[in-house]
Amino acid sequence: MGTLFTKMKPDGIILVGGRSRRFGQDKALFVMPGQTQTNVELMVAKLQPFTNRIWLAANSINGPKLQTLFQQNPQIKVCLDPAAYPDYGPLAGLYAVTAKQPQRQDYLMVATDYPYLTTTLLKKLAQQPQSFIQTPEHTHYTLAHFTTTHAPLAKLLKQRQHHLKAFIVASAGCQPLQVPTSPALRNLNYRQSL
Repeated sequence: MGTLFTKMKPDGIILVGGRSRRFGQDKALFVMPGQTQTNVELMVAKLQPFTNRIWLAANSINGPKLQTLFQQNPQIKVCLDPAAYPDYGPLAGLYAVTAKQPQRQDYLMVATDYPYLTTTLLKKLAQQPQSFIQTPEHTHYTLAHFTTTHAPLAKLLKQRQHHLKAFIVASAGCQPLQVPTSPALRNLNYRQSL
């Protein structure tokens, strides 16, 4: 029974390929005050209970560092943004991951710049396929659970589409998962705000 349950878990995707221009340094490799691990290590630990394996959608700058960081963990795969689509944000990351396994796959996606995200919220998202987190104030398209193949992402990037919403809502057919406003959904944008 345990094996069957494991096979039914989604793959995890952690978006770690952002340029972190406003933050001033790589958010994925940043260690928050009071922590001993990087943001990406903390997110991996939170996501692992709900997933079979985890894909780190990285860029060419942080990709080699992430590969070194997780080289002892065969469940973590680093996937670099495609050179053909520079600065396409999360869509490039999803394109790269789905190119590695183009068949239909269930994914639980998070962004590394939610250091306060709780396992309670992740569990709620994991239990609600085809959804993304929404509070009364904000829509969080980078916190989503969806099933897809590679084809819709290839089509969007070929059309020079940059917006994650175009995929999450229009292509993947995700619906808002309404949750209360919470400090767990605070996004890490500026180091001065820590």
